[in-house]
Amino acid sequence: MLNSLRARLMLLTTLLLAVLMLGIGVWLYQSFYYAQVNGLQERLRLHSYSLLALADYRSGKLWVPDYLPEERFNHTGSGLYAQILDASDQIVWRSLSAKELPPVSGSNAAPGEWRYSFARMQGEEYMIARLGVNWGNAGNNNPQFNLLMIENLHDFNRQLIDYRNSMDYALLTFALLLIVMQLLILRWGLAPLRRVSHDLEKLQRGEQADLTGEYPRELQPLTTNLNQLLQSERAQRERYRNMLADLSHSLKTPLAVMSGMVHQPQISDDDRQELERQINTMSERIRFQLQRAVSQAQSFSLQKVAVKPVAESLLGVMKKVYADKHLTLQLVADDDVFFLGDDNDLTEIIGNLLDNACKYGRRQVLISAHNTLSGWQLCVEDDGPGVAEEQHEHVLQRGVRLDTMTAGQGLGLALVSDILALYDARLSIRESLLGGACFILEFENQGAL
Repeated sequence: MLNSLRARLMLLTTLLLAVLMLGIGVWLYQSFYYAQVNGLQERLRLHSYSLLALADYRSGKLWVPDYLPEERFNHTGSGLYAQILDASDQIVWRSLSAKELPPVSGSNAAPGEWRYSFARMQGEEYMIARLGVNWGNAGNNNPQFNLLMIENLHDFNRQLIDYRNSMDYALLTFALLLIVMQLLILRWGLAPLRRVSHDLEKLQRGEQADLTGEYPRELQPLTTNLNQLLQSERAQRERYRNMLADLSHSLKTPLAVMSGMVHQPQISDDDRQELERQINTMSERIRFQLQRAVSQAQSFSLQKVAVKPVAESLLGVMKKVYADKHLTLQLVADDDVFFLGDDNDLTEIIGNLLDNACKYGRRQVLISAHNTLSGWQLCVEDDGPGVAEEQHEHVLQRGVRLDTMTAGQGLGLALVSDILALYDARLSIRESLLGGACFILEFENQGAL
């Protein structure tokens, strides 16, 4: 999963988003909580001032009406309560709603001082606002009282829970929308990388020679360097081919001279046969090594080569080479079978197998090519003596020939095996329905393109 750029970016941004949403949620909840607390304290202060406006201190006694304008003070269990305590913390007055409320403990507030606290009584939570009051006329002892405003926090806590649920739902919805937007942004932002990957696949399939798409500025150095690398590789490969061609030409001239000297009359028949055999051996080995060197210089950008035209061309050559054998050469191939690689490699593969089939076949040679589920398959069959099952592996080794009477060095199949190894292809041998050998080549990941 972490090998994917999209997965990495999604994981990192999702974690950051989760932390961000958590921080925003805590901040919003704390802000709402303190705003509610401040609002509750303000309401309790207003109730206190209203009560003080109605209260009076006469003849050494505090007088407060039983019924107050705020109806909640007049009903038991309403959730809003008022009490007045003297300096000794004794209740001197309480509202009708506070008849069943137990005494509230706490330190007295000085005159004019506000004190706020939370308390839990009878399984309920309350907020208590305590105000110190000094009643009396000038020259008197000015008795001090504490006015307590008490409110049940049941509705307050319910508001907090409702707000938190609404906030959680809103933040979750917002986070999901951000994740969807993030996916869309990543898909749009990574599209150039997918386009480069797609173009590279087309490059490997031989559908194009260079990266020619429109790419963002950030990717242009990469694509430019890749194109330069491909061009350099093709130029080097061409130089390599030219050097090998020059080497082949320089070797063929001395061999041609030696071949001409073989027929001079002063050379005995035995020496002549030995010279011809050695010259043929040198020619075969030079051709083998040159072709092998060319095949191993594989290019990154492969060509898309149709198999059927190459096979048809080689069949025409074999009809001329083996015209004296009067062979029936047949080709059964689909038009949409393609080889991804160098056309010279395909020519060398089919040419060697066809040459062997025509060399050992008696009357008939069949070549077939068709697509499979995983790639494509080539079969070359003949009606010759065939290859014994115990010799299947042995015959593919370099220099091995089961028939020493036929000209050759036993290098053709070895060259085919070396080329096939470069393309991760498989070569197997079985008995042909024609009676001889059937050589089967299987190329994977090279189907109808």
